[in-house]
Amino acid sequence: MIIIIASVLVALSILLLFVGIAFMRSSDEIQERMEKYSSAGPITVEERELQVPFSQRIVRPMLRRMLNIFSWVLPNKRIEGLQHRLQIAGNPSNITTADFIGLKGWTTILMGGVFALYAWAAGGEMTLTMWLLGLVFIVIGFQLPDIWLSRQITNRQLEITNAMPDALDMMTIAVEAGLSFEQSVAEIVSRWDNDLSKEFRRVLYEVGIGKSRREALENLSTRTAVPDLVSFVTAVNHSEELGTSLARVLNVQSAEMRVRRRQRAQEAANKVPIKILFPMVFLIFPAMFAVILGPAIPRIFRALGGVIG
Repeated sequence: MIIIIASVLVALSILLLFVGIAFMRSSDEIQERMEKYSSAGPITVEERELQVPFSQRIVRPMLRRMLNIFSWVLPNKRIEGLQHRLQIAGNPSNITTADFIGLKGWTTILMGGVFALYAWAAGGEMTLTMWLLGLVFIVIGFQLPDIWLSRQITNRQLEITNAMPDALDMMTIAVEAGLSFEQSVAEIVSRWDNDLSKEFRRVLYEVGIGKSRREALENLSTRTAVPDLVSFVTAVNHSEELGTSLARVLNVQSAEMRVRRRQRAQEAANKVPIKILFPMVFLIFPAMFAVILGPAIPRIFRALGGVIG
């Protein structure tokens, strides 16, 4: 096992060495172009590369190269679903589908390396239990990025959901004051800086480049997949079709979302006693028993010893 791992590492080192030599050969031509078109004087390739963040220079190219190895693991439908999930998560750190698949490959290799070290420390005997444990390590490494992405989606959707009632209140006030729907959305964009305002900023951008308001709002509901936001988009689109008062629709939606937020808070509060039960039983109660009954245990043993004697 150790020989195989060492061979793989040596092969990767040789591959990276040849890649670096190939880049060095093409650096002269790049340097000439940069000196020709740069108005601030000659800039070396090294200086230009150092201006790029470390994640863009090193991490992301490595992830994308791993995509060529692990792309066969995921079918096309799975890749499309992954792209949609990244969109719902807000594309954290501007990560692409290729970067994410490469990250899954690296975490899988990392967890495999951790298992190899564990097996070597345990004596190197590969029994059936060790093989099953290695499979568990590999599966965990493959699923770690998915767990992180699911957490990002949950946090983002929760933030958007909690911000919706206040945003609708502001939009209602703006519409009742005589502003249009787009102008009321622009007020939110100019005053807030959160995930909801960023999504509204994108809606205004899509409307500005020629898309209809209905299409821009439908894209908003698809990008976020937040139930409250989907309900809001549906109500606004129906209001536009039927010609009803937009201010009244916004007012009703705001009241409903406040009720839903209150219900979610009550539901979370009702779950607290159950969540507290486990740390109390396994952490707090044993410590209390040790403090209360600990001094009495020697006396109990002495008394039992006297009775038996």
